[in-house]
Amino acid sequence: MSSFMKIIATLFVSALSLSAGVYEDLEYGDTKQVVTDKLMACDRVETTVPQTMFGRVGMNGTFRIKKKLNGVQFSLFFDWNENQQLKEITLRSDAIEPDSFDSKLSDTFKNANRLITEVYGPAVMSNPMPTSDQVDDGTILNSHLWHVAGGTLLLGVAKEQGQLHLSIRFLEKHIDPVRKQ
Repeated sequence: MSSFMKIIATLFVSALSLSAGVYEDLEYGDTKQVVTDKLMACDRVETTVPQTMFGRVGMNGTFRIKKKLNGVQFSLFFDWNENQQLKEITLRSDAIEPDSFDSKLSDTFKNANRLITEVYGPAVMSNPMPTSDQVDDGTILNSHLWHVAGGTLLLGVAKEQGQLHLSIRFLEKHIDPVRKQ
């Protein structure tokens, strides 16, 4: 079973299910059309726009996980290699107001970290959750890193236009943790 499927199953379905892909049966290297077709057939995700609009609005944020974590909705975002093949999938929470940082975002972060650790074991890099003032607008500050089959899993906090998001990223690329001197 792939890393992305394990975390999705744990976070949003509450039970691990066997699958052979990064998410459901998505694989790194899939084309955009293959990703679209597979996600349209997946009963754990839904679209936010009609499929006929994908060409106009793109795929990022158009698929979201049906189950919420701590009442927080997550959408799927993708990155592609130079051949337009899948190389990254990110689960990004809906915006959370900075004044809800200590309650909603913090609780969701702790639950996500706990569940990821249950599935993959301890992170190879683990730091305290970033505070809202540590995260610059337009960036993601990852505090946890796991090596998972086929790549890397990162957990962090993102900020976009002053709004905070929990970010769970699955990358095909292997990333080594930053070593403290």
